[in-house]
Amino acid sequence: MPISKKDRRNKEHKKADAAGTRAPVKANGLPVKAPKPTSICQNCRKEIVNTNKLQLEVHASTHNDFQ
Repeated sequence: MPISKKDRRNKEHKKADAAGTRAPVKANGLPVKAPKPTSICQNCRKEIVNTNKLQLEVHASTHNDFQ
């Protein structure tokens, strides 16, 4: 009987763990994305993505209205 997909995946994961090259994957086998770099707003302590300039500008404008 041929090896099942689940057994094959587990076997590959064990080999990669032993070699130290295993990438984290979701349950369906897709790789997990790296978290985006974030910063915390000094005024409201909200977490904002650094690379999204539009989001940073919009968030900053919400604080400018109150000052």
